[in-house]
Amino acid sequence: MTQVDDSNLLRRRLEREKRARVEAEAILEKKALELYNANEQLQHLNENLEQQIQAKLAELQESEQRYRQLIESVQDIIYKISPEGVFTFVNSVVEKLLGYTEQEFVGKHFTDIVAPGYRKATLAFYQSMLEERIDSTYSEFPVVAKDGRTVWIGQTVRFIESEGNIAELVAVARDISDRKLAESQLQRTQTRLSTLITSLESGILVKDEQQRVILANQLFCDMFGIQDAPEQLIGQDYSRSVEFIKGSMEDPEAFAQQVEQLMQNRQAVTGEEIRMVNGRILERDYIPIFLKEQYMGHLWKYTDVTDKYLARERIRRSEEKYRGIMNNMELGLLEVDHNQTIIRSYERFCQMVGYAEEELVGKHAADLLVAPEFRNVINQQQITRKQGNASSYEMQLIRKDGSRIWALVSGVPILDEEGKIVGSIGIHYDLTERKQLEEELARAKRIADEARLAEKQFLANMSHEIRTPLNAIIGMSHLLFDTKPDQQQREYIDILKTSANFLHSLISDLLDMTKIEAGRIEVHARPFDLTGLLRSIQKVFEMKLKDRAISIDVMLDARISGDFVGDDVMLNQILMNLVGNAEKFTEEGSIQITARLKKQEAAKYWIEFAVVDTGIGIPKEKLDLVFQKFKQVNPHGHKHKGTGLGLAITKELVEIQGGTIAVRSHVGEGSQFTFTLPFGKSETPSEPVVVAPGNVPLCDDTLGCHVLIVEDNLMNQKYITSLLTKWNVPYTLALDGKHAVEEAKKQRFDIILMDIQMPIMDGYEASVAIRSSHNPNQNIPIIALTASAMLDQKNLALEAGMNDFLTKPFEPAQLRSLLQQYAPAEMVHDGDTMLDWERLNLLYGSDMEYTAEMLSIFLSDIVPEIMELPVLCQEDKRTELGQKVHKLKPTFGMVGLSQLEGKMAQLEKIVKQGSKDELLEIYCNDIIVKVNEMIPVIKKEIQKITPA
Repeated sequence: MTQVDDSNLLRRRLEREKRARVEAEAILEKKALELYNANEQLQHLNENLEQQIQAKLAELQESEQRYRQLIESVQDIIYKISPEGVFTFVNSVVEKLLGYTEQEFVGKHFTDIVAPGYRKATLAFYQSMLEERIDSTYSEFPVVAKDGRTVWIGQTVRFIESEGNIAELVAVARDISDRKLAESQLQRTQTRLSTLITSLESGILVKDEQQRVILANQLFCDMFGIQDAPEQLIGQDYSRSVEFIKGSMEDPEAFAQQVEQLMQNRQAVTGEEIRMVNGRILERDYIPIFLKEQYMGHLWKYTDVTDKYLARERIRRSEEKYRGIMNNMELGLLEVDHNQTIIRSYERFCQMVGYAEEELVGKHAADLLVAPEFRNVINQQQITRKQGNASSYEMQLIRKDGSRIWALVSGVPILDEEGKIVGSIGIHYDLTERKQLEEELARAKRIADEARLAEKQFLANMSHEIRTPLNAIIGMSHLLFDTKPDQQQREYIDILKTSANFLHSLISDLLDMTKIEAGRIEVHARPFDLTGLLRSIQKVFEMKLKDRAISIDVMLDARISGDFVGDDVMLNQILMNLVGNAEKFTEEGSIQITARLKKQEAAKYWIEFAVVDTGIGIPKEKLDLVFQKFKQVNPHGHKHKGTGLGLAITKELVEIQGGTIAVRSHVGEGSQFTFTLPFGKSETPSEPVVVAPGNVPLCDDTLGCHVLIVEDNLMNQKYITSLLTKWNVPYTLALDGKHAVEEAKKQRFDIILMDIQMPIMDGYEASVAIRSSHNPNQNIPIIALTASAMLDQKNLALEAGMNDFLTKPFEPAQLRSLLQQYAPAEMVHDGDTMLDWERLNLLYGSDMEYTAEMLSIFLSDIVPEIMELPVLCQEDKRTELGQKVHKLKPTFGMVGLSQLEGKMAQLEKIVKQGSKDELLEIYCNDIIVKVNEMIPVIKKEIQKITPA
């Protein structure tokens, strides 16, 4: 290539490079401009963003200030706490309500301010909220202010979440102390009103707008023969009560219609008179209840006005009677004006008061004739007369000579022609002789009452003074048999025991007849097993006759089956008397007891009983004497003696029940006593037949109960302590009631045997003191040891808080039977650490694997709940304690802990009765001790029955 060509090439390349450089510079210039513009825009955006941020910050500061002012201005405490329960924020209201500053409050744990006794429940509230993630809850509890005041607050709590976790809790709390105080006052007011209504001297029934009973008192139930207690009626449909009540009314349908009419009208009606079938007259008030014109139910009030009605009727008849006498001028008439000035006095009245008519006319009747103490009566009668009403009354008049006479005055208003009251006329009848007779009768009645009281006191004293030493005699005779006497000594002891038993029987017969004649024996009908009762009597006499050539049999009608309703105690006494009488007069042969259904009338079954013996018989001419008091038919000077009251008492007991009794007999062939009694048929199971006292067999097991003996008589102390020592029963002896109360405060007993008549403090006073004071024996059984067989004294024992009574003299078996009855269930037998396998077999049969599983569940799931009982007792959470005890009680029986199931039942009863805290803790702790004792036993049984 030439140099020219190279130059052209170079030039063209330079031009291209130049153009390329120009283009690059243009591009660079364009990019620089774009970058400048972008930079300007970014700077502008930064300025706008900074302004927005500043505006937002100002807005947030303003909002925060506004919310803070809002929080500070409310009257509620607003606070935050961490999930651990520590306060992280609180508004200033806390200082106003509780006295703490914000600085003092923040950092505290919430339990620091909760009142003692509520901390555990409040802690459980927060834990439940956190665990169950309840978004919002409300609760109420008391807190302690800085100055020690207790303030009730009600709070609403919400939680705040952050990334799925609860970051904190926010609450608004308000002082509700005033509301709590108002609620408490309202509850007290409601209680007072309820108490007032239930204690009125009228039958009260209150129902709500749904016709449900909300309140009734005992008098209402008694008035209409309602067997349920008043509290059992609450919630029942009122119409059922109307149906029941109307059966007591003289006109049932009219009664029901009137009730319906009153309830429809809903207008108060008072003083309505209704008559009952039994002749009683009631005054009925119907009061509808409205609250701000809304019907809320009504109140029925029934008042027995029979006596008032009869009194009114007596007055009416008396007025008629005296009007007839007045017509024969046997009454004294006196007319007065409306100012009590005498207008006219009739002759008979003048004779009564000893004044002439001219001496009376124009004088003020009350000032001249009425005794000062009767001026108020006259003034009241004057008001009644001005109202146009007549009335009768009694008062004393002063005669001219200063002596006094009693007069029955019947006053009526006197009207003029226009019907205006211008005065009154009094018809006076001289009651002086009648009043004197009444005073004499009252004096005679007082003397008779004093005589009856003296007789009653004599019987009580006789019973006590004879039975007390007799108790020791009979008791010691039993104990002497345990000393291994020789043959001659046994004969002497038998004579001693026979004589003492005869004396006991004599006293009992006398007192039984006294009670019958006084009308203090009542028939108590209840379901019972008639066949079982007859078999029981047969067994008793089989034991008694085992060494004699006498057989005793029972023959029953095939139609007699199931349970009957009647007084089984009276029937038992009748048969025991008759069979005992047959045994006395039968040397050998047989005694037969028969029972057959004689007839049936609707629901009444007439059963004929017969006691037939092959004894010596009764002469025909003496058959009429057998049922007479103090008459003995003892042919040939028979060796058996007695009071002559046994058969007389038997006849009275039969007739009290509406039955009849008769006797047939032939000398040398035997006797047959036949009696017939009416019974009902029972559809419910009866109670077990009670074997006659004195024939309860002794057991060989040890009674593990601790007994407090309260007895001042040295012989009885020796007798009772000897028996308890023999039975290995630990005891403590108190010589009088005061000593017994002191011992009851020191230690817990299982049973108290309490004598009645003691010096310093008697048994009644001691029982009341033990039941009323704080001591570990406030609810344990107290058995009265009474030498009196009088019903009044036994009733007094029960009213004083005693559970039962044992009449002296008593035999060892009777005392032991009572100890077995009232001793705690787990103490009656040895081996109380054993499971009740009889019950387990009934529940699970031969399935040992299932049995082991149930025992394991009890240890793992139930025992931890049982261990919570003492805490509930200490914190006095009665409702929770009652619910837990009720829930846990059946689980003990399911694992064979039957005795502990009984203790849980006792604890449940004590909780319901509202017993003292100390007693609850004693029972709760006792159960925990027993459960801890049984845990290794259960574990051992699980190992035994679990397959290898």
